[in-house]
Amino acid sequence: MMKELNFEGMENARRECLARLRKLSFLEFNREQWEEVRKLVYKVVPLDVDVVIDDTTLREGVQMAGLVSPHPSDSCRIACLLRDIGVERLEVLTYTKSDQEAIKRMQDENLGEILAAWSRAAKDDIDLALKMDFKQVGISHPVSYIHFEKWADKPLAELFARVTEAVEYAKDHGLKVFVHGEDSTRADWEFEKVFINTVADAGASVYRICDTVGCGMSDPQAPLPQGIPAKVKHIKKETRIPHIEIHAHDDLGNAVENTMATIRAASGLYDKVYVSTTFLGIGDRSGGAETEKIIMNCYLHHGINKWNLSPLRELAVFIASSTNFHLPVNKAIVGDSAFAHESGIHVHGISTLPLTYETFPPELVGHERTIVVGMRSGKHGVKLKLEEVLKHEVDENDPKLVQLVDLIKKKFVEGRRRYPIGEDEFRHLARKVGFYEI
Repeated sequence: MMKELNFEGMENARRECLARLRKLSFLEFNREQWEEVRKLVYKVVPLDVDVVIDDTTLREGVQMAGLVSPHPSDSCRIACLLRDIGVERLEVLTYTKSDQEAIKRMQDENLGEILAAWSRAAKDDIDLALKMDFKQVGISHPVSYIHFEKWADKPLAELFARVTEAVEYAKDHGLKVFVHGEDSTRADWEFEKVFINTVADAGASVYRICDTVGCGMSDPQAPLPQGIPAKVKHIKKETRIPHIEIHAHDDLGNAVENTMATIRAASGLYDKVYVSTTFLGIGDRSGGAETEKIIMNCYLHHGINKWNLSPLRELAVFIASSTNFHLPVNKAIVGDSAFAHESGIHVHGISTLPLTYETFPPELVGHERTIVVGMRSGKHGVKLKLEEVLKHEVDENDPKLVQLVDLIKKKFVEGRRRYPIGEDEFRHLARKVGFYEI
């Protein structure tokens, strides 16, 4: 059997591939070279739809239980960084004095065109949005019978009239109107279909599919109401709404998956699809789809290169500090340990070819690689850490390096230590064996 395999052909392909990667991939980041690597390694699936990020960190996100409400100046800074990333719509709250001060600051930063007020189906809410000079409004209203229990004494005709009047009022006053169908993934389709057509006829431009309790399914074969790709197709075929949006919650851990499923289902059906996301996934209960994850999935898997990726890490750290949010160290893309390496095998791979254990370079998203020296570190890890500190290469046969490796190993083997070597301690040990320039 072994003789029948074309090892020679595969060996040639392997060497050719690795030669190209070694030529392009360096420990020092170069954006142009990285783009060549990306095209070589990752085969994209093109999409026939424009993906519009509608970030709701400053509406949905700040509603997360236990978060500290950001100061208006911090809210403005978050909005500016989102704008710098390329977010095209920012949904905000308008009700408190703090909300209103933050909005004024954002407008002073020329963010007015992309700001959108969140509203109930109430004239007073819309009047507030108009008073604050918004150009867009999102009107939220339940569409599932479960959520209608909040108004069990009101007939459907009255609820329809309430939403219709709100949409018409907003439209007549020059606002672009989004309608949010709360609990869409548990709604009766025959009812929801009539609801969507009613708000479309009243002047709504976009209908938001709200997976309010995160029960939606990404499987294209899943039926209504949970099947999100099916819902996208039914809305296109059976309603008159110009555009759709997805707002997915993460109660079952599927918010990103369901958001991406919506994008893919909308491809070829709509010219653009809106995705309602929050940075870091913060929000009610388990939160929702992370803005940064949707952006990076669209970039890496679908070749969408419309966003500025470099502020992603900065924004993550800023949101965590301004809201007292605990940023998980292993948070994908932006967490402290997203590019941290300790295992000897992993560090060896990183030192040879960073792509071995990194999907993309940390610098792409404004992050940095960290070498952690700990129980599972070997010579490669200590060498890389030393080079990181010294800012120059170290000969792997340098006797001082060998001494340093032995010294560190003894701490874990003989001292039964379990936690990593800290930065200051590492520098002290390096000086101890003769690396005096530290």
